[in-house]
Amino acid sequence: MRLWERQVDEWLAKKPERTATPDFEAFWDDTQSQAQSQPLNPEIISVDYPSKKLSVYKVSFDAFDRGRIQAWLLVPTSTSEKRPAIIRWHDYLGFRGRVGTHLTWALQGFVVLVPDIRGHGDSSDLTHYSWGNNKGYFPQGIQDPHEYYLRGCIADGLRAVQLLNGREEVDSDRIGVIGDGLGGLVTVWAAAFNSQINTIAPVAPYPCDWERHVLSASSTAASEVRTYLMRYPEQEETVWKTLSYFDPINIADRVKCASLFPLGLQGNTAPPQDSVGIYNLVEGEKELKVLPYDGHGAGIEALICWMQARLKP
Repeated sequence: MRLWERQVDEWLAKKPERTATPDFEAFWDDTQSQAQSQPLNPEIISVDYPSKKLSVYKVSFDAFDRGRIQAWLLVPTSTSEKRPAIIRWHDYLGFRGRVGTHLTWALQGFVVLVPDIRGHGDSSDLTHYSWGNNKGYFPQGIQDPHEYYLRGCIADGLRAVQLLNGREEVDSDRIGVIGDGLGGLVTVWAAAFNSQINTIAPVAPYPCDWERHVLSASSTAASEVRTYLMRYPEQEETVWKTLSYFDPINIADRVKCASLFPLGLQGNTAPPQDSVGIYNLVEGEKELKVLPYDGHGAGIEALICWMQARLKP
């Protein structure tokens, strides 16, 4: 047995302990209700793109509470039948990229929605954070879960599914979500709260098991929270309590759809333990695809095969 195999076996033998507070369920019931009742107010503008095989649109819709999410929408034109759809979420400090980045999926026959996460790319974040102006997004609103940055990100993820469900080209029983890093966290949360999602692939989702991640990971998220705690050590208990509302270990057991977890063991941004910790708690069909010599964002070929087999474009 290789060293990396022994390491993965050790991670698979451990389930992270849930840290949910007594009002965790009520908090998320309220957030979901607000996210789904708020009008989307979508705007869809056709984009002139040099391909006869798909139509391209620039899409925007209202972000949770305030702000506006910007996205690409790619629709294959080879048939008028309803198609499976994929939502593609990028990582922290990234953006949705250019249209050509997503042709791999669209030319297979998927409708593809590619949003910018709030505050990234062209998407705005107009949330009022009552505590200071801290560097980076992960400390924003960290004193109050109702204000915390990730609440809006997760709610926007639910609203993106709602947008796709309203499209006449989309088969609402065949929706998949793929996310990298922070986008992977949004992906897990969306699947936990929306039974219409058929298949997910969270690629190196983080943060998971917040206290361990902040104390040991090299991610930007961990660095930002450590810096905050260095400045305000008296707020330590408040910080951990707020972050517990946004820890995927507290909702992973709700994920019942098919899930693929590509695991690049050389990734330093999101420790592989984050993916395995979530994987251990997911209750639906699942597969851990270990890539011992790959890093963050590994496994595109496995992703393609997995989505094809389950969504059948």
